[in-house]
Amino acid sequence: MLELAIDLWVLIITTLISLWAVLGKVVDLIIINDPFWAGVEATLIVLIVWNNRKELIRLVDRIPLLGALVAKVLNLADEAVEFILSKLHSSWVSVRSKTWDRLVSWILNTDKELRK
Repeated sequence: MLELAIDLWVLIITTLISLWAVLGKVVDLIIINDPFWAGVEATLIVLIVWNNRKELIRLVDRIPLLGALVAKVLNLADEAVEFILSKLHSSWVSVRSKTWDRLVSWILNTDKELRK
């Protein structure tokens, strides 16, 4: 049984490495050597993955054997990222209200006083 589990694990790892190599070859076909466009492409790929992350997690969850475990880890990572983003957003709102909004308010008040 242990040998079967080890062989299964090696098969999964080998498949993932092969898929990664194939993905690398596909990406080599579409990557432009200009650093600016490479950054644009990377940004687009990240945005596509981010916008479709729930569907990707569901697809991974359908994979037999370790798919559910990987999907659980991906769900935990997604929840952690969403938590961090919400905290960053609330921090940004707080910083903006204490700095930029006060500055805009001060400028508007000064402008009103000068117009009187």
